[in-house]
Amino acid sequence: MNEPMPALNPMPEANKPLKINGSRICRGDMDASHVEVLGHLHVSGSLSTARLKLRGECSIGLSCHAQELSSFGSLRVTELRGVSITANGYLSVTGEAAAEEFKAEGCVRIDRLSCTSTIRIKLGSLCKIRHMTSEGDIIVSPSFKLLPIPLSPFRKLRCEIIEGADITLYRTQADLVCGQKVTLGPGCSIREIRYRETLTVHPRSQVGKIIQMNT
Repeated sequence: MNEPMPALNPMPEANKPLKINGSRICRGDMDASHVEVLGHLHVSGSLSTARLKLRGECSIGLSCHAQELSSFGSLRVTELRGVSITANGYLSVTGEAAAEEFKAEGCVRIDRLSCTSTIRIKLGSLCKIRHMTSEGDIIVSPSFKLLPIPLSPFRKLRCEIIEGADITLYRTQADLVCGQKVTLGPGCSIREIRYRETLTVHPRSQVGKIIQMNT
């Protein structure tokens, strides 16, 4: 009589490092000390880890909590929280993304992005962030990884509200920009700017309404 086959465990042991080469599907939550993906990972629940390193594709049905995130590829998640987030390629967060420091280059689609330190975005494609706020700097600049001529019309950022201390924007369309110091590079279209200290507007940018708030 053949012995029964052991049950397959789709979940890694909690707090153990995990390296994925190829493709893996986790039908539930995933908890590991470190996660490295070289290929494709799908988690239907939430992912919790100290460090997530992605080179490939990753989709998470609920939330991702990673103290340090380094993504070179495509990451789709409902909610993203961490200390340091670096994304190169495609990042989609349908809910809120919160971190101390956020850096991205490529295509970013986020509903709400909030940081306690710095937000730096290099535009490689059309980026959309409904509400972006930082207690420190917000810098939006062009990416030099792609050819500027054929892709230039699509390399821009669209927002409803941008709030920060020191804000520098390039090719950004927004309803409201509010900050201590605001600098607009070329290609911006802002409906209203509220600033406290200084405002600089490039000749090739447009602003509908300007309000200097009391310091």
